[in-house]
Formats: sequence, C-alpha cells, structure tokens
Amino acid sequence: MCDLTAQETRTKISLYRQAYMSAVPPSGTAAQTDAHVRLIDKASPIPYYQQLADLLRHEISRHQHAPGVYRLPSENELAERHGISRATVRHALDVLARDGWIYREKGKGSFAAVRRVEQEATQLVSTTEDMQRRGWSLTTRVIALQQLPAPSHVAYALEIDPGAPVYELCRLRIVNHEPLSVQTTYLPQALCPALEENDLSLSLFRLLETRYGLRLWTARSVLRARLVTAYEAHLLQVSEQTPVLYMERITYAATGIPVEYLEAVWRGDRYDMRVTLHRTPPVRAGYSQTIGEPGG
Repeated sequence: MCDLTAQETRTKISLYRQAYMSAVPPSGTAAQTDAHVRLIDKASPIPYYQQLADLLRHEISRHQHAPGVYRLPSENELAERHGISRATVRHALDVLARDGWIYREKGKGSFAAVRRVEQEATQLVSTTEDMQRRGWSLTTRVIALQQLPAPSHVAYALEIDPGAPVYELCRLRIVNHEPLSVQTTYLPQALCPALEENDLSLSLFRLLETRYGLRLWTARSVLRARLVTAYEAHLLQVSEQTPVLYMERITYAATGIPVEYLEAVWRGDRYDMRVTLHRTPPVRAGYSQTIGEPGG
C-alpha cells in the first residue's frame, strides 16, 4: 500500500478528529455521568495529548454555567483514567494553559475559568449593552471620579490642549458576581459638564448620547497583553503576576470629535477578543502568480 501524502494525512486526522468529538455526548445527557467518561482512542492517529486537550475543553464547556471555578482532575487521575503517562497529561494541560482555558496554582492543581466572555473586537458596544445582550448580571462600582488637567498622553488622544480640564472616571465591572474589568475613562469636561451629577454606575455610552447629545460612532483600539499591577490585582481579586488584556481606546462622535479615551484591563482567564478578518486582494504586480506556491 502506498504511503499517504502529508496533505492526505492531515485531512484524515482532521476528519477523524471531527468524528471523534462529535461522538462526545451533548451537555445534559446521562452519558456525561462519571460512569460514562469519554476516554482517548488509542487507535486514533490524533496524538494522545491533543485528544485529551479536546476532551478537557468539552468538560470545561459543560461547567461554564456553574458558579465558581471548575477544578480539573489531577495529573495522576487523568493519567490513570486514560492509561497514558503524566508527561502526556502535562503536555495537554500546557496546551490548555497556553490557549487560556486553564490556569494552575502550585500545590493546588489546574483550574478552568467556567465562563469566558467573548467579544467581537470590531464592534463598538458598551460593556453594559454587551452584558444585557447575553442576559448576564452586571454590577458597576465607581472607584473614583475626579477632575484634573489632562496629562499629555490623554490630551493627545482627545485632541485637546495639555492641561485642559478632563474627568478621570475609574470603574470596576463585575459580571455574574465576579470582577471582570477595571476601566479608567477620560472625558473632556467641555463636552460633559457636571458629569458628577449623574449615576455613573449605569451605561456611560447611553449617558453621553442621551444627556450630552454625543452620538458615538467609531473607535480606534490597541490591545496588548501584560501582567496585572498590584492595585489591579486587588480590585480583580487575582494573584499578582496574573496575565491580563490591556486595551487603549479612543471613541469618536459622529462629527469626528474624540469623546472618550479609555484604558481598560480585562482578566485574561475570563475574557477573549474575537476578530473577523477579510482577505484583501494582492496589489503588487506579479504577486497573484505566486498564490498557491509553497510559502505563499
């Protein structure tokens, strides 16, 4: 029998993996009891660690609506259950940790965030609107509100003179009773006078649009990963050295005027940013001839 080509092998593994995961019982069925735990298939061409990672992802998804944090079985338990080595189990857990599905605590084990928030990064929507659409509980705690001269980086973002009066509003967003994000917003005082007279625990977007007549239209954001600061760790109730998603965003009114400059920190174990990409046609002369060639 002829050997399979690399492409044929990849296709076979992909099809096998789809069939394998489709056989996992859906949420809520009797087959999900401990007596019917799905095991890895040792006849499959899929590496053991990938199979185990897929099974654990499914198990985590089953618990996403439960309160608290789901603790995974120990490495020894997983190794014994599936008849594989601890090194293979660690490989699977490393994959899940790298992809943000789990986190580890020394001496305690591996834990999964039971409910992750996924947001389309190309849509301009307030946190309040986003959580209302999901039907999730949102509580906003105002940490601080003050008027101050605009720092240079804030003035640059808002296209105002350095030192011009701005409001600095810091809020903690709590979703389903868990701290999710610390958001510090800067607003030109000239655009929203007497901001302190409003209930700032409600939607800021709605306030700007209804009371101040600022129709929010577009935004420009920058996302990066970093470690949480000690102050943020205290507010978010996470340990120091925890990775977070950090976002800077400038929001513009329909007139093109910058209205808001936001610095937000999102828990990395709870939050995902999804981006939809579209292929743009090649523009360089002769480039289209290389499409489909190796490395193209």
